[in-house]
Amino acid sequence: MIVQIFTELGPWTWFIVGLMLLIGEIFLPGVFLIWFGVAAITIGTLTLAPFTDVAWWPWQVQLVAFVVLSLLLVLIGRRIFPSGAVEPGTQGLNDRLGQLVGHETVLLDAIENGRGRVRLGDTVWRVKGDDLPVGQRVRVTGSEDGLLLVVAI
Repeated sequence: MIVQIFTELGPWTWFIVGLMLLIGEIFLPGVFLIWFGVAAITIGTLTLAPFTDVAWWPWQVQLVAFVVLSLLLVLIGRRIFPSGAVEPGTQGLNDRLGQLVGHETVLLDAIENGRGRVRLGDTVWRVKGDDLPVGQRVRVTGSEDGLLLVVAI
């Protein structure tokens, strides 16, 4: 049935598929379907081009060309427009503990048996580090378990 529809619509099938993919890009997060949509519209345009001899360009060859062109466009697109994922070791906008790395503060409670407390801003945080006395100046070097800051002198 799909092959019959593809055959009846001819090159216009690629334009319809391409537009559906581009519309899908609007409703789905991320930049991914756009490359498949552009590939489909490109194949449709090549099929309609006056210099293209459709005899050597059956739907099977068009489908293979679409897959190859889609993969190329996805790879090029990912290189030109990176995903925006936060690299390891960098601080993300919503990574509150990651944003505290590098801040200096003083201990509210002595670090005993590796645990203590500090105040950063308006929040008191549990900390982990070497045993240190109350009032010792420390620097936040990392975090653990999403609730515990790691500190050092």
